[in-house]
Amino acid sequence: MLSALLQIQHDSPRMESVYFWSAVLIAITPIVVFGGVGVWLLRKYWRERRAGTRNAEGGTRNETTG
Repeated sequence: MLSALLQIQHDSPRMESVYFWSAVLIAITPIVVFGGVGVWLLRKYWRERRAGTRNAEGGTRNETTG
């Protein structure tokens, strides 16, 4: 398959457009995936940190002895 692609003359504007957009897609995909995971982890960290400060502010007033 690769050898067939290498033999294609790059005179076709349509093929050049296909190559360009496939390269853009290949470049953007990891950015979107890793960026999305990073945002997800950051939001999760902020939520846990905010929940921890809320629990710390309450002290022991809501504890039940038993």
